[in-house]
This record gives sequence, structure tokens and C-alpha cells, in this order.
Amino acid sequence: MSTKSCDEYQLALEMSRHGALDALEMKEAAAHVATCPVCQRAEALSAEVGRALSTGPRPASRYAVVSKALARDRFWLKYGPWIAVASFVGQGAFLGPLFAPDAPLRLWAIISAVGVLFAVGLALTLRHQQRRAAEAASVGVEAWIGHRRAQIATELKDLRTQLWLWPMMAVGMVGTAFLVRHKGTAGFVTLLFAATVNIAVTVYIIGKRRPQLLRERAELEVER
Repeated sequence: MSTKSCDEYQLALEMSRHGALDALEMKEAAAHVATCPVCQRAEALSAEVGRALSTGPRPASRYAVVSKALARDRFWLKYGPWIAVASFVGQGAFLGPLFAPDAPLRLWAIISAVGVLFAVGLALTLRHQQRRAAEAASVGVEAWIGHRRAQIATELKDLRTQLWLWPMMAVGMVGTAFLVRHKGTAGFVTLLFAATVNIAVTVYIIGKRRPQLLRERAELEVER
């Protein structure tokens, strides 16, 4: 028996209309809707809104933007937390023997624990985003695009705060690491590692994420 919610099936069906779902998942979603009155009403509403909004052939560029965004969101919603855990566990396995040869398992365990906590927070955040995406998708592509514009605006605003927060945290961690370095290698290395991650996040925001969001916002604005 599937453990997916109605929201997840409705989002899957919306994704299938834009080529962002494989045949097996499409068949599973269609089978669920065939026996679920709630999803049948949502599908009827989506079709009705789609007909009301449709004034002619949909531009190919809009179709491409929505399909690409749906596929990207679907990937991160499903695999993001697991990728985070695997990343931290892998880094711990590499850094443990390198920086703490006398107690590599201890350092590996600390970094892995941080990864688990990060993944839990990410999973909770993505779950909230998934519900919002399902709500937007249930009323048609136009509503989803409006939702995505608002989401981009919110994230750009958050990034402005993060661009000073992450570097300040990195500086604080480096300072703390040198203050407590006499208390043991594990704590010293962990703090330096965390500071490095903060710097890497800052570089990622400046070099990739913010430009990516600005490009996507511009593409969606052209399609208005």
C-alpha cells in the first residue's frame, strides 16, 4: 500500500502534464485518482481552471521553464535530505583519519551527527515547500508560476541576510577554534570544518544560487 498523500499524487499529476514524471509514477498516480474522490475533485478543478486560463497554444518557452522547475523541485524534495547526510558522512570519513588519526571515529561521528541534524531540518523545510507546491499545482500552471515568482522573491530576500550571516559565523568559528585549540584536536578541527562549510555556502550563494534565481525570475517575468 502506498504511503503517499493526496497532495503528493496531485503534484505528481501536474508534473506529468509537463513531462516531468516517468511512466510508472504516472500510472501509480492515475490509479490512485481513479479511487480517490478528493483527488478527482482536485483534478476536475484543475482542468476547469486550465480551460478558463487557456487562450491559445502555450508558448514553448513557458512550457520549458515550468517543466524544468517542476523536475528540479521534485528531485530535491525527494533526495535532498539523503544527499545532505551522505555528504557529511563522506566528509567525516575523509577528515577523520586526516585530522584526527588517533581518534578518527570520534571526528567522523561528530561530523555525521551534524549532517543528520542538518538533514532533518532540510527535510522539514522541504516538506513545507512540497505542500505549498502541491497547493499551487492543483489550480493550474498559471497559479504555479505565480507561486514560483513569490517563492523566488522570498528566497532572494533571505539570501541578502545570509550573505553577511554566513561569513560572520565563519569568522566566529575560526576565532573560537583557536581559543580552544589546546583542549583537543577534534574540537579544533570540527570548528574549522564548520567555518569552511560556511565560507563554501557564501561562495555558492554569490557565484551560483543568486544568479540562478535572478535568471529564473527574469524568464518568468518575460512569460507574463
